[in-house]
Amino acid sequence: MPLRRIIIATDGSATANRAIDAGASLAKATGAELILLTIGGSVTGAELRTLADTAGDLSETMQAAADKILKQAQRRVQRIGVRSITLKTGWGDAGDAIIDATQRSKADLLVVGRRGQSRLSALFIGSVSQKLASFAPCAVMVVP
Repeated sequence: MPLRRIIIATDGSATANRAIDAGASLAKATGAELILLTIGGSVTGAELRTLADTAGDLSETMQAAADKILKQAQRRVQRIGVRSITLKTGWGDAGDAIIDATQRSKADLLVVGRRGQSRLSALFIGSVSQKLASFAPCAVMVVP
């Protein structure tokens, strides 16, 4: 199976950074196009209240947070030597949004970390990566 397009989903966590390194190394070795994806909108009620109190325009603040995650991931990928990089932000349920982005981009491989940084993920270890491994329309590489 030739790898023409790889998506790496990131939330800025240490596990996601390991997934970025693994996916970027594959993209460099194969010459595949690389898409970096982060999902916004999975914020707790307390986090929403804090953002609303300090930020004014909540949608701009959430987009700025997503952009920051993507720019950090882009710098990491560029240090590895990948040049063909697309940045994307999805919104809503992480699993559903990642699957949707994977389908739309016609990716050959999805690379994700085993566990993200949300508090809920501590209760359901690997629930998003499990969902992706089960329902993504392409091969999935889960990085510990």
